[in-house]
Order: sequence, then structure tokens, then C-alpha cells
Amino acid sequence: MTVPDTLADRLRSLLASDVYTGKGRLRSDDQLVRERVARGLGEAAASIRVLIRSWRADEVPPSTREQPFPPAEVMEPIRKAERLIRAIDDVAAVVKGLPVLNTDKVWDRVRRVGLEDLLQFDWNLVGESDVLARDLSAVTALNEIDIGGYEARVRRIREIIAERQRFIEIS
Repeated sequence: MTVPDTLADRLRSLLASDVYTGKGRLRSDDQLVRERVARGLGEAAASIRVLIRSWRADEVPPSTREQPFPPAEVMEPIRKAERLIRAIDDVAAVVKGLPVLNTDKVWDRVRRVGLEDLLQFDWNLVGESDVLARDLSAVTALNEIDIGGYEARVRRIREIIAERQRFIEIS
């Protein structure tokens, strides 16, 4: 079964793989999409870690007897960034831990009526994680990260995952 949809074609080109085309491939394609999303999230977290290392090297003063701990205002961007990393890592774990979709009645229904919707969910997940990684790789300093904005984007990825799970259960 081939999905002759432009969204399917775009997802295939983005993943560099022929996804959602054969009965036996649906499950492996699902895993491929999840791995791609997790990779984007991992790259986003890695970009933040690089910025934290740079911030520590450039902005955090060495300890002295008079000031054994760095000033709170210097450490605040690190704390916020670490919180964002935890949120990104948590959503990556959710993506990786999604239940494997068996070739049972659910997949039979998805193949018949819901493949277009499943492709849309997957397209959104891959796109959101890639944009998050791309945008964070463009940030040049830790204090330039819009923590609230990126946390909202991570919440959006969680919402897409939840919508996708509901769709799979209902289909």
C-alpha cells in the first residue's frame, strides 16, 4: 500500500527513507520517525550543553576565600538552561518509549482510514524537533536563550505526542 500524498512524500524526503508504504514496514517506519524526533531533541539539548560550558568558562568567576560560590545572577542562566535540558530529555524519553505499534486491529484501521492523519502527526513531530535543534544551534550565548519560548515549544511536542497517542487508541 503506497500513500500518494504530498505530505507522505515530504516526510519520506525528510527522513531519507521510503516510509509507510508496505504492510510490514509500518512498524519499522514508526520507529524510524521516533528515532528522528529523538535525534533532533538530542541535538537541541547538546547545543544548550555547549552554551553552558562556554558560559562557565567565560562568565563564572573562580572560587576565592571571599566568594567561594559564584554569584547567583551568573548561575541563573545555567539553572534555567539545565531545566530546559531536563524538559527536552524528558520528552525525548517519552518519544523513545512510545509503545511499539503492533500489526493488529489498530494498524489495520490506521492503514485503511487514518494513515494520512498519522503522517501529519509524524510530520509535525519531526518538524518541531528539527526546528528546535536548528534554532538552538544558532544561539550564540546562554543568556540569549528564550527559555520560556523554548519550554513552550517542548510542551507543543508533548501535545503532539499526546494527540498522536489518542489518535492511535481511537482509530
